[in-house]
Amino acid sequence: MKIGATPFAQFHVIVRGQCWLNLKDEQHFLATGDIIVIPHGTAHELLDDPKTEPVPSLDILNAIQSGEIPFPEGELTTRLLCGHFEFDRELTHPFITDLPSLIIVKGMGRKQEGWLEAITPILAGETGAGQPGSESISERLAEVLLIQVLRIYLLDQPTGQGFLTALADKRINTALKLIHSGTSQDIKLDDIAKSVGMSRSSLAARFKELVGDTPMNYLTAWRMLRAKDILRSGSQPIVEVAEQVGYASEAAFSRAFKRAYNQNPSNYRRTRESAQISKI
Repeated sequence: MKIGATPFAQFHVIVRGQCWLNLKDEQHFLATGDIIVIPHGTAHELLDDPKTEPVPSLDILNAIQSGEIPFPEGELTTRLLCGHFEFDRELTHPFITDLPSLIIVKGMGRKQEGWLEAITPILAGETGAGQPGSESISERLAEVLLIQVLRIYLLDQPTGQGFLTALADKRINTALKLIHSGTSQDIKLDDIAKSVGMSRSSLAARFKELVGDTPMNYLTAWRMLRAKDILRSGSQPIVEVAEQVGYASEAAFSRAFKRAYNQNPSNYRRTRESAQISKI
């Protein structure tokens, strides 16, 4: 099966059997219970044998939807559960951009503690069941699957730099939580430093070492991300959007937004509305 590049994060669970994964210049053998997540939607192939010529995934999907058997030849020895997670690529965040092109969780991994065995059969059963609530249940279970995979990935990472390492640092993680939850508040560097028990200088140095920016610059960037999300999904007056992301005046918010995205909030909203209309 040949899966082309997509703007979505892809995942595959080997429910039964085995297969080979080709991604870029990598090749991996996968067996029952293994999970792979492809965070950036990189093109890849899933094969029964490394020498097999892959079939486009859309051909397989069309065959399944038509009630046909996609692979009529050979025995049905492998069962895959496939899906994707949709991230808004316009609202980029270092947590997503720092993820690798491939995450593999082996089925016999010591950190799974039975969660895979509990989730997988329910998710497989609900997918395509067509019963009331099946779609919602499948979506929530898929979210749990993603969270668990990312948790295992984070626990396995060596100490280093990057946003994922910052999440593993207790004090910097606390600082990030304060920033994320206090977007509408007048947060100062002193407030963040006191909340994590560090001096201003120590916090600023450690935060920049791991996150790649100062706490206040990151706060501003986070506020702008939140503002973009609000502007795209609602019709609140700009002054209300400014208040929701921690600005005392519409003018100050507009200046900060223009510095970040080279256009003011009103123009951004109009551009997004025009783009949505053109899709209809």
